[in-house]
Amino acid sequence: MITIIERIRLPLVQGTDNKTAVDIHFLNQETGLTTYDSALNNTSIAKSKISYIDSINGKLYYRGYDVEELVEKSTFVETSFLLIYGHLPTKTEMEKFSLSLSKHSMIHESMRLFFDAFPGDAHPLAILATLVTALSAYYPSSFEENMAKGIDIRTRLLAKVRTLAAWSYKKSVGEPIIYPRDELPYCTNFLNMMFANPAEPYHVDPIDDRILNQILILYADHEMNATTTTVRVVASGRANLFACINAGICSLWGSRESDANVPPVTMLQEMINRNISPEDYFRDFIYGKKQLKLNGLGHNAYEKEDPRARVSRRLFKEYYKIKIQKNPSLMHDPIIKKGLEVEEYVLNHPIFKEMNLYPNVEFYSALIFKLLGIPPEMNNVIRAIGKLPGWLAHWTEQRENPDRKVFRPRQIYVGELNKKYIPIEQR
Repeated sequence: MITIIERIRLPLVQGTDNKTAVDIHFLNQETGLTTYDSALNNTSIAKSKISYIDSINGKLYYRGYDVEELVEKSTFVETSFLLIYGHLPTKTEMEKFSLSLSKHSMIHESMRLFFDAFPGDAHPLAILATLVTALSAYYPSSFEENMAKGIDIRTRLLAKVRTLAAWSYKKSVGEPIIYPRDELPYCTNFLNMMFANPAEPYHVDPIDDRILNQILILYADHEMNATTTTVRVVASGRANLFACINAGICSLWGSRESDANVPPVTMLQEMINRNISPEDYFRDFIYGKKQLKLNGLGHNAYEKEDPRARVSRRLFKEYYKIKIQKNPSLMHDPIIKKGLEVEEYVLNHPIFKEMNLYPNVEFYSALIFKLLGIPPEMNNVIRAIGKLPGWLAHWTEQRENPDRKVFRPRQIYVGELNKKYIPIEQR
């Protein structure tokens, strides 16, 4: 149904990318009308300076810096500082920030009781989300009150999340926890807590540290995706930081996003179990008999290839080459072999080219995590660590917005009205 209504004037909002939005801030107040946008795909919910997707040119920027350059020249810690505080750190700022992350990586010893209370088959994301919320008990003051005391709880959380994540993994596999070591860099410390054990020495390979840094940078922010939007919605109600990040983790766990990193492995495993080729697996899709969902292929935010896909493809190739030189048996790993087959098939098939369905960052990160020894159920925990700097930046931006209001979407009611109550004995 189309109805012609009286013309009204609506102001425009201009972005630095020269894109224009219609400001409907007072639409309901002035006309009684609302807009209907069920997935918010046509609605901008914030004016943000944090990240920007250049869909046409296939670029992604963090605070104006090309993510491809950051992956090559920066570290996850430096990129985290950039996202949270809005600028690249000076040498002094970097040293202070890194020291703070090392100094505060320990969690309160009483929190070990939480780990003991979880069943052995508890999902690592469930453990991580619960313990992030539990941290709020140790920082009961508001963000502003803590800052006045010289305590930046954003840094504290970024420092502790890797410990919580690693301990979640240790709990899930029934191994003793490993305490963080202040002298180790951020990612090295995390990998040490993941894979070391008290019975023997363990050394983190520098190439493993470097690849994890690079993958985490690629995940650090991506405009208003489902998880970031969730963080900002909860933050609009002035909820504390830990509750908001818990919401982001739960959104990652429960939304379509959470499935994006596991199905590449699930898809590859299905091909292996059924002993079929990529050609056989994708045949029904190619002939229009089946849709592809969440297979680690393509990204609808880009008209061209997602730059994170380009970067992660190169990173995987370089990393794989080094890893098989050190451990030739990896050449025969079924998941890696099948992944290479799928990559070759998809990149060279005209249908996939036409539909812009290329192996994306989820596809390659799943293979990289496999080479790192990280099991599939931990993939989204790693992504949560990577996304945390972006979430912290968006939480801060939302909290400091002078025009902030609690998010309160409207609805289109389509239910019944004026129904009469029937006593229970008459139903």
